[in-house]
Amino acid sequence: MGRQRKLQGLSLEWSAKSLAPVALTEDIFEAGNKTVADVLSSVTGSEKPRVMLVADQNVVQRTESLGLAIGRYVQEHGISLAGAPVVIGGGEKIKNDDMQTVRRIVRAALDAKIGATDAIVAIGGGTLLDVAGYAAAQVRGGVGIVRVPTTPASMVDAAFASNAALDDVNIKDALRVPCRPAAVIIDTAFADTVLDGVWRGGAGELVRFAAVSDATLMKKIAKNAGALKERDAGCLFELVRDCVSGRVKNGDSGFAQWCAARLESMSGYKLPHGYAVPIAICIDCAYAVARGILEESDQEIICGALAECGALDGLPHSHHLLSQAENILYGLDAWRLATGSETVILPSGIGKSAAEGCPDRDVYKKVIKDFLAVSTNA
Repeated sequence: MGRQRKLQGLSLEWSAKSLAPVALTEDIFEAGNKTVADVLSSVTGSEKPRVMLVADQNVVQRTESLGLAIGRYVQEHGISLAGAPVVIGGGEKIKNDDMQTVRRIVRAALDAKIGATDAIVAIGGGTLLDVAGYAAAQVRGGVGIVRVPTTPASMVDAAFASNAALDDVNIKDALRVPCRPAAVIIDTAFADTVLDGVWRGGAGELVRFAAVSDATLMKKIAKNAGALKERDAGCLFELVRDCVSGRVKNGDSGFAQWCAARLESMSGYKLPHGYAVPIAICIDCAYAVARGILEESDQEIICGALAECGALDGLPHSHHLLSQAENILYGLDAWRLATGSETVILPSGIGKSAAEGCPDRDVYKKVIKDFLAVSTNA
């Protein structure tokens, strides 16, 4: 969907010195846009940076003349491509394939003689960023990775992860290695390449951040939920911009992550991340209401926004998971193993949060059962 007006981007430095610059721009491979060239020069320390590309096959196929645009861009700006681009399929399966995709990227990087003064540029959704990051962390002890997220969810979440992770058969993100991006470059036009479900599910990550961190943004999402559902490009740009600004300043809370990860693994990764997150948000909001932490009126704003923007479209396909409340709660054990604590972050108001150190599992079971009953009858 084309834009009708020029949108104001942003360029930010993360508050912690060890973290990387973030740029939100438009038309990143237009010759006149120096963002990518400047970022790569900064990351590699060279006026003629040398990089290897790793790209999502869907993005390559659905972005008109992307290869030609990149070819012209690198020639115009003196960027050297090391070897042929590595084009791979996306989806959670590449995080759970006995490291075959990771090895493919590592092999390509070694063959291209990628080293400490070079960089890997990863263009794709969250799973591709994870796999490319995992590979980058292994090559010669770790090489710089520039993340170019292409799905709404990855633009506000996965692109900023401090780790790269792979899945075990039963455990989401079971294998993790430290992998902070050397830089993040966001062009929301890439979201045009995703299916409707991925677009709408990605709105869940916007809500997940805003619900516990930014009341103004949460209200803005609720107000523009219909436009999000209709894939309004300008609306997405503005909401991603606001969310990214907040994440750069405040980081991520971890809200609803334990439940989303468990739902994904229970489904054998057939339930997409974009559908798991909104369901997890609803469960944690309902739990917060049951515990007297969140007002029902605030729950309605948060969950209503998810429903109106289409982020809950995957709910009818998840009833078999919600019928296994006890199984879902094993996610709290996985969360404790991953973080060292069972503490969960819950919304205590629009844009506010509270931490609960010992979640009441009986209350969670009742909440999940009630949520299943309501969603089945809706």
